[in-house]
Amino acid sequence: MPVAVVIVALLLSPLMTGCLERSTTVGDRYSGSVIVATSPDNPRGAPQLDLPESMLGQVSVTEFKETPEESAESAAPSGSAGDDNEGSGDKPGEAVTRVGSRASFTDLTAGQFGQLGDIIADAYGETSLTMDLTAKRSGEVVRFRGDTDLSDLTPVRDFVQLTVTFGGPVTATNGDQVGESTVTWTPAPGEPSDFSADATYPDPATAAVSSWSWFVAIVCLIAVLVIVRIAYSKRYRGPRPGRPVSPNTAPSTLSGEGLSAAADPTAATTPKES
Repeated sequence: MPVAVVIVALLLSPLMTGCLERSTTVGDRYSGSVIVATSPDNPRGAPQLDLPESMLGQVSVTEFKETPEESAESAAPSGSAGDDNEGSGDKPGEAVTRVGSRASFTDLTAGQFGQLGDIIADAYGETSLTMDLTAKRSGEVVRFRGDTDLSDLTPVRDFVQLTVTFGGPVTATNGDQVGESTVTWTPAPGEPSDFSADATYPDPATAAVSSWSWFVAIVCLIAVLVIVRIAYSKRYRGPRPGRPVSPNTAPSTLSGEGLSAAADPTAATTPKES
């Protein structure tokens, strides 16, 4: 039986490992980009996005430069400004109107997504800028809500833009929907703003339950069959108490008298009557 326990443990170890992996990989994820910028003559300098080590593998930060042409496009109500405002502004002789940082993020969890708001707020240094971002699921709907206070920023000079791609189609938003599942917000500097978006799609964790349940059932069935097989092979094969030993079914060379004696051992010890 100890052997059976070891075998079952070996069979279940991949299952337990899978549980740990599932808990960190399945769930709603968010991708997109963030731009924080200001004019080159800002005495505070260009805003910088400082990322925690836990997000370095999912967020990449690059230098952002905006030209006058791109600045005019971003100043207008934009339905496609999300990823178009990543200009380099590094062409020879081309003027730069804004400088800063651009971060592209991929597969952020809800917790990391909330951290993103604090990272944006800290990008402008010693200011009272705040930004709170939350995303919660309610059944089939993911509700994204956020608010920011950019009162310390200067209109025209400063620029903040947030683009988010959800795991499914966006059904309602107060931002600029630039794709089926992508929304861009460009909050106005110098005043508070809020963000909202609803995206409808199945919970990835729930979608994985069906196949996962089948896997668990198959592993459990295999474990039970192994235990039954081992128990059967290790069963006691001797005679049960109170039952005679089964006669040898192999051909015998004993005479009829010998067979009778073998069948009735007491007969061999009883003297024959003359």
